[in-house]
Amino acid sequence: MLRDIWTLGFALALVGVAAAADVDGARLYAERCSGCHGEQGAGDGPAAAALVPRPKNFRDGGDRSFEQLRAVVKKGKPGTMMPLFDGVLTEAEIDAVTRFVQRFAAPAK
Repeated sequence: MLRDIWTLGFALALVGVAAAADVDGARLYAERCSGCHGEQGAGDGPAAAALVPRPKNFRDGGDRSFEQLRAVVKKGKPGTMMPLFDGVLTEAEIDAVTRFVQRFAAPAK
């Protein structure tokens, strides 16, 4: 019985890992972020011109850690139009879109 419970728990954990891996950060970014931040992350989306301050340009080479970016995605950014996605996106979706945004950063010289 204990072995069956352990096996079930392990199987559920694997399903959770697979589900997290299936989250499409690019799709989430296109749906939720590109309107302000632009398709290539340059802060030049269709809504950008109307926003003060302007949306973040992720290509600017700023040194932001995964944790810093994730915190902004999750909690928003006060004083800007950056909304919070806590409760809107799952933790796995927040991680996926944060990883996708990190791809925009200019390589270090």
